[in-house]
Amino acid sequence: MLRYHFGGWNKAVEAAGLEPNPPNLPVSGYKRISDEELLKEIGILWKKFGRRPTHDLMNSKGNYSTRPYIKRWGTFSSAVNFYVQQFGEPQQFDNNAILQNPVKVETRSAVVIPETFKPSTKTTMNKPVFYGEPIDFRGLRYAPVNEQGVVYLFGMVSRELGFLIESIRTDYPDCEGKRCLDSSGAKWQHVRIEFEYKSSNFAEHVHDPGGCDLIVCWIHDWKDCPLEVLELGSAISLLPKK
Repeated sequence: MLRYHFGGWNKAVEAAGLEPNPPNLPVSGYKRISDEELLKEIGILWKKFGRRPTHDLMNSKGNYSTRPYIKRWGTFSSAVNFYVQQFGEPQQFDNNAILQNPVKVETRSAVVIPETFKPSTKTTMNKPVFYGEPIDFRGLRYAPVNEQGVVYLFGMVSRELGFLIESIRTDYPDCEGKRCLDSSGAKWQHVRIEFEYKSSNFAEHVHDPGGCDLIVCWIHDWKDCPLEVLELGSAISLLPKK
């Protein structure tokens, strides 16, 4: 019966707010799990998964069940709220968390056709033009084939991915701005960005990793990259195409 309801003796002990003993120790030696240990587990899960722990997440991935939290704080949600009051939300940037909760951007339905200046003589294009794979992402018909394409695409989606751009230049690093640390938009962090078509191009260009925080590329192919990488080829798959 105990195994049916709790999955085993140790789980039942945890549900009572006690800490299981190692194997072969007497039952009388069980000790109460401290509030500090329970709160510490909330912080560990929050940082590991990049989001506020839920009842299901604690029961499936945590070292304790939610039962001792409910006994101490009434509900598991109240325990998480108490953690935030004591320690604040963990400040850890997580690409996946931002991508799952992109910042909403206002769009305009009307298309403005600007006037352009035409050359007085007709020019001929001699160099062949190469295209990436068709992606039909908003106004971009084909995938980037160079660094300039990556810069253009990043400009299209940077706000939705939690970035506010302050400068773009030809000197290294290419870009500086702020990035959002949580989906609510309450916390931001300064970031230095280098654009590359492939992440391995960073090493080929002999850039100093100490002068950059993030590589933004179309393809991430650098296994032992010492910097954080945002692969746009994967990121845009989580955003609306239109």
